[in-house]
Amino acid sequence: MKSFKARAQTVITLVVIAVSAALTFYHISQEKRYISERTERASEGIRRTFESIVKDTEQQYRFRTYATLNAPGVMEAFKARDNETLYRLILPRYQALRVENPYLTIMQFHAADGHSILRVHMKAKYGDDIAARRPMLREIHAGHQLISGFEGGLGGIAFRVIVPIVDQGVYVGALEYGIDTGYFVKKIKNFAGSDSVMMIHKEWLGAADRDVYSQGIGQYYYSTILEERKDLLESFARQNPYLEPRHVQHEGKSFEINPLFLKDSKNRNVGIIISTHDVTGTNQNIIDTLIGSSILTLLLAALLWGLFEYAFRTLVGKLMLQEQYIDTILDSQKNLVIVTDGQEIIYANRAFFDYFHIDSLEWFRQKHQCVCAFFESSPAQEYLQPQIDGVTWTEYLIRHSEQENRVKMTMDGKTSIFTVHSKKMEYQGQIRHVVVFTDITNLNELATQDMLTKLANRFQFDKVLEHSIHLAIRHGNPLSMLLIDIDHFKDVNDRYGHLVGDEVLKTLAKILTVSVRKSDVVARWGGEELVILLPDSELASAVKLAELLRQKIEKHEFPSVGRVTCSIGVVQWREGENTDTLFHRADEKLYVAKEGGRNRVVS
Repeated sequence: MKSFKARAQTVITLVVIAVSAALTFYHISQEKRYISERTERASEGIRRTFESIVKDTEQQYRFRTYATLNAPGVMEAFKARDNETLYRLILPRYQALRVENPYLTIMQFHAADGHSILRVHMKAKYGDDIAARRPMLREIHAGHQLISGFEGGLGGIAFRVIVPIVDQGVYVGALEYGIDTGYFVKKIKNFAGSDSVMMIHKEWLGAADRDVYSQGIGQYYYSTILEERKDLLESFARQNPYLEPRHVQHEGKSFEINPLFLKDSKNRNVGIIISTHDVTGTNQNIIDTLIGSSILTLLLAALLWGLFEYAFRTLVGKLMLQEQYIDTILDSQKNLVIVTDGQEIIYANRAFFDYFHIDSLEWFRQKHQCVCAFFESSPAQEYLQPQIDGVTWTEYLIRHSEQENRVKMTMDGKTSIFTVHSKKMEYQGQIRHVVVFTDITNLNELATQDMLTKLANRFQFDKVLEHSIHLAIRHGNPLSMLLIDIDHFKDVNDRYGHLVGDEVLKTLAKILTVSVRKSDVVARWGGEELVILLPDSELASAVKLAELLRQKIEKHEFPSVGRVTCSIGVVQWREGENTDTLFHRADEKLYVAKEGGRNRVVS
């Protein structure tokens, strides 16, 4: 009996050991796979975040340039190379940009011939042939296209955004911004919660830098370094000469190391930011598993079911934690994020609930079959619609992912513009679309709206006009245009001042806006000239509207000025005409109206 008991105990012990060993091996494998996937996700997330920060920074200063150049007097002072006036006009804007981003260290105006007109950050130094020393400047002076990239120098590496300045189609120079790389290091640290080390490529070191940059790994030298990370990075580089993202064990700790290469405008490496994240706590699960397994092997066979239950609960707990982790990430986003099968919404994050003021998806689905029910249209047909070219909006996003797709929605009387991106997932025959709506209302207004009159600006009007001509060609519908010029507007400015002149322009803009159809487009063409596009309007109807507007303007009492009159040229688009020839004819009609005594309509 004792022998049988011993044999039974041995068998039970072996079974427990076998089951425990199998479960332990499985658990450790799962943990290693989780660590590997975590490293890959972290690397991809940091890379995408870095690329997004770079792109957003480029776009931010592109739009800041448009606002700067549209400020009164700036373009005139720039073209005249009036350093003092330009500095006086730009300094408050530069200071505001510095408050917005303290890492902005450079703001400089360049002439088309390569000479510096104004260093806002260093006013006393100007007039030098800076393009002779700067490849990026030579590139923009040759190509006249916006360029950006990281560039090395005596002070380290800076991210530079250089925007071309074009006056009436002629390239006249460029505006450059320089952002210290500490900006990107800080952004990455905020995103990943990791330490970051800045390094510069040896080929981009200046002669005076050799004493400063004396330590490094491979072809890169430390610009900033945490002493406690130096041995870790050297170990990382020895194991990984190509500096690829890795999970590294060092001195009993675990680290995720993610290099981010800094590219210049020619896509060459000028430096690198290495992000190090201590994830030692993650590996503690493996140690805990080994300890737990050793204890479990001492239990009797009856505890085997408890082992299964423990493993199951652990697995479920991890899945629930992962689901909660994903929900937390999505709910922390300011962007609207939804998952849809193409017909109805299956999931939405907190930002979506807040925007539509709802408590549950069930309530939303009862009221609206699709979020596309809120999509609005425009005369230029520049926004997504529920059906486009015979396909649903979600399918259209997938087919045209390379272009920027936008949606216009109004909630509580406030109209917002969103960029929309979508990813398609398919599993066991089920299709899901993950759609992200990013609010760009403020940036859209800066890019398309005249700052003074709040009308469409010239850039936006050109875009609408070109699209309207395309529709006229396709559908054979008429299209007319009014070119309006304020009579003797220079006298108004000279007599009453430019502020009063600005008020006249704003009042005139309101008169025109409330006097036309919603489908018509009113824009400021430049100075005291305004233009109205009339889709689906014959010449006779356009002339009638122009005469009504002329009379309405003539009768209006403008504050501080009194009566103001306008001359109006009216044309209808002819088949075969492009935007330039259409505007040329409108300008000729306006000239005839001016020569004929002003305050009249000529068609």
